[in-house]
This record gives sequence, C-alpha cells and structure tokens, in this order.
Amino acid sequence: MNIVIFGPQGSGKGTQADKLSEKFNLSHIETGQIFRDIAREDSLLGAKIKDLNEHKEMIPDQITIEVLRHYLELVSKDKGVILDSAPRTVGQIEPVEELMSLEGRAIDKAIYIRLPYEESVARITKRYMCMLCFRHFVIGKHIQLASEDCPTCGGPIMQRGDDTPDGIAKRLKTFYEVTVPVIEKYREKGILIEVDGNQGVEEVFADIINQI
Repeated sequence: MNIVIFGPQGSGKGTQADKLSEKFNLSHIETGQIFRDIAREDSLLGAKIKDLNEHKEMIPDQITIEVLRHYLELVSKDKGVILDSAPRTVGQIEPVEELMSLEGRAIDKAIYIRLPYEESVARITKRYMCMLCFRHFVIGKHIQLASEDCPTCGGPIMQRGDDTPDGIAKRLKTFYEVTVPVIEKYREKGILIEVDGNQGVEEVFADIINQI
C-alpha cells in the first residue's frame, strides 16, 4: 500500500502517518522534516533551504522532486510508503506519480485530515522544539512552560521559526491556496479519504482505518 497524507499545520498528520506506518509496515517520508534536517547541513542546498525557511517561502518543486527521488530510492521495493506533505502543489502531482511509477508503485489512497483554521492556530502556537536535540514538545502535554529546559538533554526550548504568528498565517494561507487544490485532484481520482481532525488521536486513526 502507498499513501499520501494531507492536513493543515496542527492537524496531527505526522502522528497519523507514524501510526499508519506501523500498522501497514510503510516507510514514512516526511518532506517537511527532511528539509528542516537539510537546512542544518553545511552545504549549498542546506544554505538555500535555510534561507527559504527563514523567509517563509515554499521549497521549489524541482528541489522537492529531487529530494523525494533520493528518499524513494532508499525504500525497499517490497515495502509501501506514506508521503507526508508531497505532492504539495498541483505541479508536483505528475512528477511525484512518475517517481512512484519508476519504483513500481502507485498511490492507493490519499488522506485529508480536516481541521478548522482557529484550531490549527491554537495547536501550532503550543509547539516548541529543543535547539540542541531537536526533540519536539507541546506545552501542556510534554512541558508546562516555554521557559523550561529540554527534559531530554537540558537544552533551550524555543518555538520553531515558522511557528510564529506571521509564519503560521503564511503557512496556512499556502495550505488552503496551494495544497487544497491538490487534495481536490485526488478527490476527483476517487481515492480520497477525508476525516475530522478535531478529535482525539485514536479517534482520528480509527476513522482512517475504517475508511481504508
């Protein structure tokens, strides 16, 4: 099985992708995290991605496709994948599906986790990250105060650069204007699963599994 998963920031799609990966033995390819990791590298691509992230600009389609190609080639042919945040633009749909085809794969299901705009903002503003070990935390769940040190390594905790109010607004605007049309394309293909993300993690997961 090969899946693509979509949802606005804060919808919990990364958590659901991890749970689906475990249940169906899929390789979770999360382009957002991949690009954050690349941005920390001492390389030309790392510097470019870092600059794009700092200016809250989208990664160009060509870079996304090349990076995705590399990670797809690392996955065993007998193992399915779940693509998290790709294709992200309508222009990426055909190249992503061609990459999948070259690896003997086809997208079986597309999952869309809906979440109201206001709830996305409320959830994202609670997200923090350790600046040393890069572990992620949610205030009220993993830590109680933003002033706390990382409980894993003792490092300083800060909001991600794109989780500021301006960054959140821009990313959500991009999602609704750029990525929702991608979701509609998969609805037209008849393979879209749509679930309510304003539920608990297990309820969302059960909803997805039921529809699969």
